Amino acid sequence: MLFAIVPFIGGEHRLPEGKVEKISYHGIELEIDPAFMSAKMMETIKANRYEAQEARQIGRIIQNDEVVLEIGAGIGFVSALIAKNPLTKCLVSYEANPVLIPKVTDTLTRNIGPAEGKWEVRNAVLMNGAAPEEVNFYVHEDFWASSLNPIAGARSVERVKVQNFNAVLASIRPTLIVCDIEGGEIELFRNADLSGVKKVFLEVHQRRIGRRGMKDLFDYFHARDFHYDQSHSEASVVLFSHVDRDKR
Repeated sequence: MLFAIVPFIGGEHRLPEGKVEKISYHGIELEIDPAFMSAKMMETIKANRYEAQEARQIGRIIQNDEVVLEIGAGIGFVSALIAKNPLTKCLVSYEANPVLIPKVTDTLTRNIGPAEGKWEVRNAVLMNGAAPEEVNFYVHEDFWASSLNPIAGARSVERVKVQNFNAVLASIRPTLIVCDIEGGEIELFRNADLSGVKKVFLEVHQRRIGRRGMKDLFDYFHARDFHYDQSHSEASVVLFSHVDRDKR
């Protein structure tokens, strides 16, 4: 199962209120919100460790007129970095956790301004092949620990719509995919049609997919003429570049 797609349809997804702190993080204003962040998560952000590898690389990856499909937007930090880049033509961000949709939208609005065709946020789960219309999504106290798989201590269980990944690719026609879906990457890209995609910036999760899964994932990209791009990869954050893409 994978994270991904379907337009967000407004609903009430409220978490307990707490003291919200605003900070500047890599030039992006973020809210530190105890309603859906643990003390450890908040400390990670304040210590400049949250999505640090992505923050270092994303500005070097984006090229002129980039159409970006982001899968797993979280709280919208990387989303804002992408949309703020003047080389970005447009960004479509997908997040499976319905609780986070208002957060992503708020982060983008506060840092970029109204969408006006520059960015869009959607809520859903993405799958290829035969799939149900909706799936359960288990919301954890820490947003990054939320999952499609049942988890102990889930704060709530939300029904989230499913959409076909290849259909979305054909509709958006991204040149760059940015993806962080906590182990869902192996299924997401197994039968993906990456025609027209030049770069896939992906956080891989070996602890979840295993060594065989890591090999399979790299094999999928190699079979589609993507290579491991050493210049823009750090540890678990990997850029797969199409061998024929414009160099930078």
